[in-house]
Amino acid sequence: MNNSFISKYMPLNTVIHNLDPRLKLFFVICYLIDVFISNNIAEFLILSVVLLLATIFSKTNISFLLNSIKSISFLILFTSLVHLVFNRSGKVIFEFYGFVLYSGALQGILLITVRFCLVVMIMVVFMATTSPNEITHAIEKSLGFLKKVGIPISTFALVLSISLRFIPTILEETNRIINAQISRGSDFNEGNLIQKTRKFIPILIPLFIATLKRADELATAMEVRGFSTTNSRTRYKVLKYKKLDYLSYVLIITITMFIVIF
Repeated sequence: MNNSFISKYMPLNTVIHNLDPRLKLFFVICYLIDVFISNNIAEFLILSVVLLLATIFSKTNISFLLNSIKSISFLILFTSLVHLVFNRSGKVIFEFYGFVLYSGALQGILLITVRFCLVVMIMVVFMATTSPNEITHAIEKSLGFLKKVGIPISTFALVLSISLRFIPTILEETNRIINAQISRGSDFNEGNLIQKTRKFIPILIPLFIATLKRADELATAMEVRGFSTTNSRTRYKVLKYKKLDYLSYVLIITITMFIVIF
């Protein structure tokens, strides 16, 4: 299984790694908004340049980005087929035995493919440069005002952090179980769809048991350390903005305003 889409945090000393996690969270949110409101070549070119710079300055492995595109290839193919069948806008480009290809369908396929690729790759860069603890801290600080209306944002951030932390671990455990089954002679590529589905049952059962065991160990460790969702927590590392963070905020807001206005 491919786990590049939800890649592990890579502890490096780069410009992107050293940015405030609140800034990186804000950047990702704005970037995703920009991706889905962009509709011309100039705007997508700007977003692509921003992604390229983030990749270079963060020293993110290019293979992570390429493998992340492979992980969503089925989704891209499915949405492309939907456009080919149901999108009938624009001019007729091709017609064959009742099938009509419209220019709007091709435009829709191109837009959705570029958007999916940009979204997935920026998330890979974000996950590779921001640790789960930093994401949790950023969410707590950014959405801390929700505590005043009774929303347990700290608990939500903790759950999110644990989920992000254990997804790659579960994927590795799945790979280990699959390799063990293959070494015992199992072939997951033979048979029809029903037979292939049945072959995954020996994988799901030990994976489910291993996941429960890890969850129980985590709960015990948190209980031993006196964790409580009701008491206020202190942190060893206090988030403080630097000059580069403020400059990055200005750059992100400027790019977003340009895409929204123009």
